[in-house]
Amino acid sequence: MKKYLRAVLMRLRYGVTFTVLILLFLLIVLWDRIVHVVPAGHEAVVWHSIQLPWITGYHSDLAEEGIELIWPWDKFYLYDLRLMTHTESYSVVSQEGLHFEIDMTFRWKVKQESLIELNQTVGSDYLNSMLIPEIGSVLREIVANYPAESLYTVARNAVQEEIYLEVTSDSLPNHLGSRESADDADVTIVLQDTLMTNIRLPVSLKEAIERKLSEAELVSQYEFRVERERLESERKQIEAEGIRNFQETVAPAITSSYLQWRGIEATLELAKSTNSKVVVIGNSANGLPLILDTQGGLQLPDAAGGTGSVIEQ
Repeated sequence: MKKYLRAVLMRLRYGVTFTVLILLFLLIVLWDRIVHVVPAGHEAVVWHSIQLPWITGYHSDLAEEGIELIWPWDKFYLYDLRLMTHTESYSVVSQEGLHFEIDMTFRWKVKQESLIELNQTVGSDYLNSMLIPEIGSVLREIVANYPAESLYTVARNAVQEEIYLEVTSDSLPNHLGSRESADDADVTIVLQDTLMTNIRLPVSLKEAIERKLSEAELVSQYEFRVERERLESERKQIEAEGIRNFQETVAPAITSSYLQWRGIEATLELAKSTNSKVVVIGNSANGLPLILDTQGGLQLPDAAGGTGSVIEQ
């Protein structure tokens, strides 16, 4: 009996060992399909190929950040919930039929609440299957209404805004929403902005536009100069009128006695100075002092026409 039990245990031990080895082998082979890591800022959709209502109740559920274990026959779709940026080059035709390329940079965020719907309707490759074609279609439609020169100069910001509003409008059933409509139930992706980062025009047209802009800037400079000179002329005219009005106002008050008194004050101030100077005072009763260079003559006529005496300090 003991020998029989020992033989049974040996067979069981071999069977268990073999089973464990098989399970370890399967675990190693299927490790990438069983163990998944959801990085920070990401979330995943797990699609169950076999519906188990007593476990999940749905074919798809969400997996948050961390390690997620799933059955090897289930599908795992990882989504980045952070702000995403992509730049795409589009071939467009302007209003005058000119062919050129525009680089569009757009930023977006995936709505966490709509991950399952996005995964079911579009899939994880939504960038190539929805965003790039949708923005390209709207871009070509809008650019066709503008001349190439205006896109390169004044209409750039207007076109960017028009593209953004058209892509996120309710008229297009693309589930793309704007910043204002992010809370709508049918929005799965919130588009933050669309930017025209580069416009690659033909070299000859680009040089012609740049020359035109340079000439326009030169004309603007000349207009500014003309306006400046006109304002300066008006300023001088106003200044002259002010001087004339001042002279007309003070002229009656300026008498010979006042001028003689001012001359005496000037002479007193000169007498206080220690610098070398020559002061000429006229002999007439109403003569006024004059300041002369030290190398001047000794006899000089005064303001009244008489002969003056020289005082040197």
